[in-house]
Amino acid sequence: MQKWQARAAPLQGVAVISGHRSWSYLYRWLGMQELATLEPKPGIPPSAAHLQEVLAGLKTRPARMVIFAAYQDRRPAEWMAEHAGIPAVELPFSVGGASGAEDLFGLFEVTIDRLLKAAGAAP
Repeated sequence: MQKWQARAAPLQGVAVISGHRSWSYLYRWLGMQELATLEPKPGIPPSAAHLQEVLAGLKTRPARMVIFAAYQDRRPAEWMAEHAGIPAVELPFSVGGASGAEDLFGLFEVTIDRLLKAAGAAP
């Protein structure tokens, strides 16, 4: 855990938008800040109006990336990323959710690697 926390230190305070409110433990562990979710309510797909509202909010509170799970529809995250000029990051939600995430250790490695790359802090 200490190794991962040290590697992820550049993510402290990084503001993000989430596709779904499902990453609270990850954000708390890494010191990241969730500014908004693309879903207006859990399980409700975002409307065009809601996406525009989230985008408008980025003018006063900018985010560095949009995070979504591999099982989610990627279109809202990609729309937000394109219009906000920030990367969309697909994270595996569980072991086996991405290449390299075949066990818990791999899941943490892949997750931290993808977040660091999106934050521009990858080695």
